[in-house]
Amino acid sequence: MHTLQLPASGINAASSSGYSHGGAQGGYPSYSAHSNPAAYGPNPGIAGPMAYVYQPIVPTNTLAIIGMVMSLIGAFTSFVPAGIVGIVMGHVARKQIRQRGERGDAMAVTALWAGYLGVGFWLIFWGLYCVVVVLAIAAGAAEGSY
Repeated sequence: MHTLQLPASGINAASSSGYSHGGAQGGYPSYSAHSNPAAYGPNPGIAGPMAYVYQPIVPTNTLAIIGMVMSLIGAFTSFVPAGIVGIVMGHVARKQIRQRGERGDAMAVTALWAGYLGVGFWLIFWGLYCVVVVLAIAAGAAEGSY
């Protein structure tokens, strides 16, 4: 038969088997916070008001932004000089970003890719367009000579 004995604190319970939850009987160490309340100390919570430290944001390279915009304008509007300007600005921006530690390397790379692809595409397009026009004129002239 088991009997339940409650100590004065009402926390530890002992059974007739001799095992106590609050003590170190039978070679088991006591891990209960209630057996030794000073073992863990008080919960400090938040020590004081939170302090926010704002670090300055590294500026973005302006040439990278302008170069990307110019390259995209050149790629979408067939204005090849804008693409060439974007390529030059992209190269200069990447050099400045490495030297100054600024942000904007992805924009500079975008300026280079969009610039090279746009200029290349439009040069091929206008070159083929001129060849087709010359062939059409030559074909019309050859047909009219009969």
